[in-house]
Amino acid sequence: MSTNIITPEQMRIVEERSAALGVSRLLLMENAGCAVAKAILDSTVNLSKGVLVVAGLGNNGGDGFVAARHLASGGVKVKVILLGKGEEIKGEEAAINWKIISNMQRSIVAAEANNRETLLRCKELFDSSSVIVDAIFGTGIKGEVREPFATAIDLINGSNAYKVSVDIPSGLDPTTGEVQSKAVKADLTITFHKAKPGLFKNKKFVGKLIIAPIGIPPEAEM
Repeated sequence: MSTNIITPEQMRIVEERSAALGVSRLLLMENAGCAVAKAILDSTVNLSKGVLVVAGLGNNGGDGFVAARHLASGGVKVKVILLGKGEEIKGEEAAINWKIISNMQRSIVAAEANNRETLLRCKELFDSSSVIVDAIFGTGIKGEVREPFATAIDLINGSNAYKVSVDIPSGLDPTTGEVQSKAVKADLTITFHKAKPGLFKNKKFVGKLIIAPIGIPPEAEM
């Protein structure tokens, strides 16, 4: 396998080794979210209508929260929709970053949408943003996409906004590139450390691909 490709299981092990070396998961999340924000700020996309971050309950969502903070620090109007409730967030690192952006009430508008009906009431946000950041699922997706995530993917794909996926387009299998029910069709995907194999097997969902370093020490490599 190419040295520029890593499977989700290999990535999990590398992250564990990185943490053992002293580079915490919180720091890796910080670097990942910063890379997403930088890619958006460095793009030629007009950001005058702001950025909407659509976040799931796992670490992918946590990356999105960090990106939201850095975008707000860069003067961008930012809104965040969490697909669930804050207390349902999985993982300490993502929960920490949700708390941070929830406290940034002057620069970030953060809302929860834990069902399809609530999400549909937010449709205008999808239609009126310059960029939508897909931070719904990471590499741990399994099976059919359930609600409210399915509706979120439909709303993202139905928008004319520039679509940026965090690590992998939500709904795309990171290993096989297969789409079981639906997936975000991204204009840009920012993946971390190395590319997951599925990104090369279904490029029409991936768009432009950026592989961003996130500070994993070479000593953590397998």
